Amino acid sequence: MKKLLSLAALALMLCVAACQNGGYKLTGTVNGSQDGDTVVLINTQNDTLQTAVIKGGKFVMEGVQDTAQVCYILWKSNENPDQIMGAALALENGNITLKLDTAENVPSEVSGTPANDALSALNKKEQAINEEARTIFAVLGDTAATQEAQAEAQKQLEGLQERATELYKQFVKENIKNIAGQTSLVQYSSLFDDEFVLEQLAAVPESAIRGDLATLKENYDLKAATAVGQDFKDIKAATPEGGELSVSEVAANAKVLLIDFWASWCGPCRAEMPNVKAAYEKFHPQGFEIIGVSLDSDGEAWKKAIADLGMTWPQISDLQGWDCEGAGTYAVRAIPATVLIKDGKIVARDLRGDKLAAKVEELLK
Repeated sequence: MKKLLSLAALALMLCVAACQNGGYKLTGTVNGSQDGDTVVLINTQNDTLQTAVIKGGKFVMEGVQDTAQVCYILWKSNENPDQIMGAALALENGNITLKLDTAENVPSEVSGTPANDALSALNKKEQAINEEARTIFAVLGDTAATQEAQAEAQKQLEGLQERATELYKQFVKENIKNIAGQTSLVQYSSLFDDEFVLEQLAAVPESAIRGDLATLKENYDLKAATAVGQDFKDIKAATPEGGELSVSEVAANAKVLLIDFWASWCGPCRAEMPNVKAAYEKFHPQGFEIIGVSLDSDGEAWKKAIADLGMTWPQISDLQGWDCEGAGTYAVRAIPATVLIKDGKIVARDLRGDKLAAKVEELLK
């Protein structure tokens, strides 16, 4: 028994020492919980980092975090295993306080370290925006609402989306040195213009460039290499007939060339195709060429879509889906995507509809 007590005392001493030497202590309260309920700390890959048992509505977790990361606390009810409530937090060394409520629509509160204080402030602002959004969606979903009311609600929704984007941009800018801002940059990068993302990536400490942030940086490095003004990058892949064709081969006979990234399974791509087809039919006699690069993985579906959509211009694909080498070369993460080329230079990206036709006409003059 003495040996067991000594080991327990040693473990406690080590934990205290860890916290004193830069570790973290997470103190949590879970309103509405019962003794014996559990809380689990997991990372974004769903790996369990720690588990604690709730007593008196409280729990404590301690440890040392070499590098800060965003994690999640999940409360699980013993009485009802299907009842789970979660909250995000920045796991970083320091004293962290978490308040979680088991009731629905009650926001969690996390504080105590710079990143967690920032996340808590952002969470409150998001809650206010979400409340406005619920009111707007109620009007949009009301079949009895007048056209004027629905139009006004749609306008309000667009304004709310712009406000949300500005909120996230400001949050990222103010917190780019910590894990909260860095994670938000990854999470909301699709809402931001490329210039802003590149500016913020440049402000991230080199030691923090890892994981999803490293992937984002790699993607934007590729984007920079294939941005407007850069030389086009060649792509070579199989044709539907079984041969091989490269972008450079098609470009050699074109005054203006469009690389069109699409897929048979992509609804927006199919919806946009009539515009691409109209531009091809109008400007092809003047030297406009297109080469389609498909992100399909099913060869038969690819060929059928080409026929069904009446795409008479050259097509290539390595049938690797989102692992398409050509898409990687041009940092394509969403389709449809387009790249316009003239005289070996990239002159525009991601133009559609009337904007695409107008740009082609301008380049052919």
